[in-house]
Amino acid sequence: MMFDVKLAYGSDEDFAKLDGSQKIQVLKSFEKIEKKGMLAGEGLKGKLSDCNKLTHKRLGLRVLFREHDNNIEIIEIVIVGKRADSEVYKMAEKRLNR
Repeated sequence: MMFDVKLAYGSDEDFAKLDGSQKIQVLKSFEKIEKKGMLAGEGLKGKLSDCNKLTHKRLGLRVLFREHDNNIEIIEIVIVGKRADSEVYKMAEKRLNR
């Protein structure tokens, strides 16, 4: 089963800001999410407990995603960014509270 992956508000801009090599790695994450859905990545805790993350340690990037509208066929990319001082997690919380 393949899952549909869509970029949430703001995450399309996050992706556009990445350089070419970063985009290639993040696209690989999107492909993994398309194939595995919410089984991809590691679950988060606290206010982001409904999200999973895939990490690119060498690049310092995180891809946070969640099911959209309780429909497992659509996975929403919440944010793509660097972990620096947990900023990516703080921004994800703000986006999800909209």
